[in-house]
Amino acid sequence: MRDRDYIQSIERCFTILDHLSSPDSPFSLEDLTQKTGLNKTTCFRFLKTMRQLGLVEQDRKTYHLGPKIVSLGLKALKGLNIRQEALPVMQKLREETGETVNLSLLSGTEIIFIERVMSDYIVNSNINVGDRLPVYCASMGKVILAFMSEERAAAIVSQLRFKARTERTISSPTSLKKELTEIRDRGYAINNEELEKGLRAVAAPIIDYTGEAFAAINVAWTTARRPSRRTFTDFAGKVVQAAEKISLAMGFARHP
Repeated sequence: MRDRDYIQSIERCFTILDHLSSPDSPFSLEDLTQKTGLNKTTCFRFLKTMRQLGLVEQDRKTYHLGPKIVSLGLKALKGLNIRQEALPVMQKLREETGETVNLSLLSGTEIIFIERVMSDYIVNSNINVGDRLPVYCASMGKVILAFMSEERAAAIVSQLRFKARTERTISSPTSLKKELTEIRDRGYAINNEELEKGLRAVAAPIIDYTGEAFAAINVAWTTARRPSRRTFTDFAGKVVQAAEKISLAMGFARHP
């Protein structure tokens, strides 16, 4: 028997949100009615209300989690294990490279910055914790896509709307898929002025107990300070090692 103060409507909303947070999301209204057991009219009304609250977004005929959920999640990040585990690793990486180190999580078709350890230089990229970037023009976004299941990555790529940030920005699904293959082969991703002219980065994936990437770490620098492309390879090994340490803390078990 449930408490008489228990509100079933809230339970139903969270049931919908829980399904929308699954790796198979986004879902159509028909998908959600089947998964939740709610009738179509009731499910639609819940979705419409949650859209107005920013909890859910609609893209054509499918639904996915909205920015309000991300905002609420950010407020809980102080207690999130990944930040606690990653921070000392990030600080050590900053000491080794002298450059800014970033940590991000995948959020739909974007990455969201959840921690930054800044360099001592006056000139740094204008990004703050909580900011978001499309996966296709960010080193951390690309490396997360490369190290998740091909089916899930393909679903995300199919939702992208490519927009050039510079002349080097990836501009098509075909180009992105080709680069993802290269990233898997070498174990890390680079950003060579694809997001902003003069800004470069190298990123590695953070993998959890499921064996898939869900976050990433990178080192970012300006070409004014380090114009040589050798910096990519100089930093890559350090970034990969840092990501592996955090992955182990997140439950990733490397199999022989």
